[in-house]
Amino acid sequence: MAAREKSFREVAYSRRSIRDFLPTEVPEELINEIIADAVTSASWSNTRPYRIAVATGDVRDRISRALKDNGTAIVRMRSRRPGTRLKGLLTALRLLRSDFRIPVKYPEDLRRRQVELGKALYGHLGIERGDSEGRDREFVRNMEFFGAPVALFFFVRRGMGVYSALDAGHLMQNLMLAAKARGLDTCAQGFLAFWSEPIRREFEIPKGYKLLCGMSLGYAARSHRNEFVPPLPQAEDIILRRASER
Repeated sequence: MAAREKSFREVAYSRRSIRDFLPTEVPEELINEIIADAVTSASWSNTRPYRIAVATGDVRDRISRALKDNGTAIVRMRSRRPGTRLKGLLTALRLLRSDFRIPVKYPEDLRRRQVELGKALYGHLGIERGDSEGRDREFVRNMEFFGAPVALFFFVRRGMGVYSALDAGHLMQNLMLAAKARGLDTCAQGFLAFWSEPIRREFEIPKGYKLLCGMSLGYAARSHRNEFVPPLPQAEDIILRRASER
């Protein structure tokens, strides 16, 4: 195996979603270097229909508090007390203002992987199936960016259909690998797109751009939490067979 190929494999295979970060600040120059690497990604007709909001310091903290306040309604929705559950539902319906419809029910052929991941992750964290409080704590940690000092928010241009999301996916993958190559880690988080208003209050978002996803960025803590390795499909699981092989 060539040294260059080995180097890429080491970076690619070591990238994981980190859920416990150190509070160590990431210099602005380093963040800019990582984003500069990210924008070398492929883009449909070179349109690059995306923008990134970088939240650090007080801005990061204000967004986190706002997201946690809203997230409390989701936690109440899962309460065993009917009154609390109803109050949480009504609050959530009023607050949920995601720019895209976020899937809450996965197609059956994909749900198996979702369930496998949930069992593996919660099992690793020692959270039993009936431990609703433990699961709620994990949910809220999303809104705290798992302790990361940097929160990134990815906006895509309306009018490009799925292709703006495709380009943003290329960008995000490059960004995660660029961070890993520099000794930093990331966690891409769909939860951070549940409410776009707290981010829109802090940044000048161009007209026509919608919040797609968020990401935490920072230095990983040495902890049991970060030793989790998710199950991965094999290449043969996703490569389509030719019709003649049936």
